[in-house]
Amino acid sequence: MREVSNCLNAILVLLTLPLYLLAPIAALAGAMIGQFAPNWLPDWLQFITNRTFLFVALGLFCWYLAVNVIVGGRRGNTMDFCGIESAFAIFEDGLSGYLLLVGVLVALAVFKGLI
Repeated sequence: MREVSNCLNAILVLLTLPLYLLAPIAALAGAMIGQFAPNWLPDWLQFITNRTFLFVALGLFCWYLAVNVIVGGRRGNTMDFCGIESAFAIFEDGLSGYLLLVGVLVALAVFKGLI
């Protein structure tokens, strides 16, 4: 049963990780495009020029960093815990995928509620 949970955790991390890493980049690009060329984007992409999307995306990135700190703290700080292990620790922890999924769902609810 633990193997199934770890597999589901890894799948959730892989599904949500692009959102956490690409949303801040898209939000910053959208803010720049909205400022300098507001009519350049098609209508279905106009939401990335909104400041609300920028704050939600930065909140997502901060939540991702918080989950990484939580996972690192749960694994312990030992001298042989190198950087590459800390980068992949999020895949091995049984809780991180669910925390990342909750972060995405909360961000979607906040973004839909504010727009």
